[in-house]
Amino acid sequence: MTKRSSLFGGAGKASGPTEPAPQSPDPVSAAPAPAERRYPKAATREGKRVATVYLEPEALKQLQRLTIDEDTTLQALLTEGINAVFAARGLSRIA
Repeated sequence: MTKRSSLFGGAGKASGPTEPAPQSPDPVSAAPAPAERRYPKAATREGKRVATVYLEPEALKQLQRLTIDEDTTLQALLTEGINAVFAARGLSRIA
């Protein structure tokens, strides 16, 4: 008995051994290198790490009012506060 041809193969093609399908690139090696960024990083943030704080809504509003009243940024006020904590504990003001 002879082997039937594939229903999905082309007409007139022999049903013999076929070439393996080309393999797709490894997804791990195709990923971008960690050093690559999709967005530019501000020069003022180079070498720095982020710290997050959760505040009560009223405390945040008060802090935001200070930024407006003193014509400064939230970053500057928080840095000033962290340096005050360091100074109060006898540490250098490095923030």
